Amino acid sequence: MNDFAPYLVAGVTGRALAASAARGGHRVIVLDYFADRDCASQAVASRAVVSRKALRFDRNALLAAADALAPADRSAGLVYGSGFEGRITLLRRLARGRRLFGNDPDVVRAVKDPSLIFPLLDRLGIAHPETRLARPSKPAGWLVKRTGGAGGVHVRRAGPNHPGPGSYFQRFQPGIPLSVLFLANGDRACVLGVNRQWTTTVRAELPYQFGGAAGGVSLPRRAALEISSSLDRLVAATGLVGLNGLDFLLQRGAWSVLEINPRPTSTAELYDPDYPRGLFEWHLRACEGELPSRLPRLRACRALAVAHAALPWRVAAEFTFPRWCRDLPRTGTGFAPGDPVCTVHAVAADPRRAAALVRRRLARLRRMVSGTPIAVSA
Repeated sequence: MNDFAPYLVAGVTGRALAASAARGGHRVIVLDYFADRDCASQAVASRAVVSRKALRFDRNALLAAADALAPADRSAGLVYGSGFEGRITLLRRLARGRRLFGNDPDVVRAVKDPSLIFPLLDRLGIAHPETRLARPSKPAGWLVKRTGGAGGVHVRRAGPNHPGPGSYFQRFQPGIPLSVLFLANGDRACVLGVNRQWTTTVRAELPYQFGGAAGGVSLPRRAALEISSSLDRLVAATGLVGLNGLDFLLQRGAWSVLEINPRPTSTAELYDPDYPRGLFEWHLRACEGELPSRLPRLRACRALAVAHAALPWRVAAEFTFPRWCRDLPRTGTGFAPGDPVCTVHAVAADPRRAAALVRRRLARLRRMVSGTPIAVSA
């Protein structure tokens, strides 16, 4: 391997990682679901490796593309994003022979397994909603989740029917939905930012699907100190490394963990501009044991939101996405209702204004498209 060998980036979407890598002078080859136009402009090469039957990796296409475009002996290493939490065997196969910059597949499996992670949280004294593997006798007030799920699409309201294998139950708990982005080096954590999150109503059967987030949220001092201390204990107990996320609820100053995302999350893009060489580089450095000695001052609060198709739609050659849109689909790409189309971004002086601006831009994008096929996240 030479000093300029590219990194292999694999995930549901690799555009943000590719853009961050480019800021740090790193070359990447991206394999994701979309191979969007702006991803291709940031990468040495990119290819869509999504299944034709569902929005998930095509295993054979992913492995073949990895071997062809970024063979293990000509790759600087593997950096992965979302899409592997429920496919640990595939992640292990993709990492074979490659230097892994991210959590080991066994670590991912452990922190996404409810039979392991919630008892660990109990031992560490970290609060979380009541969680069960067996269906409650009275399902009202409970949620059902799928092990290894991500992005909220695996969360439903529990009902009278028994869910499929791999499901678990969590009692619904009120509170403000938040997340924390952090770097970890296997021993301790470094909190990079706290984010206010919201869901999208584009599909009634997916009431908890991720819709967007605004960064730069300030927590009550006690909660902030407790979260920092708890993350240190969690990282020491699990061996987490690199960029990670933790979803939690905040109510009257008390916080409660919902789940852990053991890989770079979409909210990393809310802070990446504040790091001169990008957070991709800090992900690499944290995986090798280094954490920042001090954090840069946030220059602004940023927000992002996902625009989903509300009706069938195809990108026409004459359609121009506004400059505040990213993850831009190629001309001719077709979308079924509920499919993600692009992301919308905004910058403001505080999280509330950033969230409001990104929602207005979503509404504007909807008006720009004939038939209003773009759904606004709420």
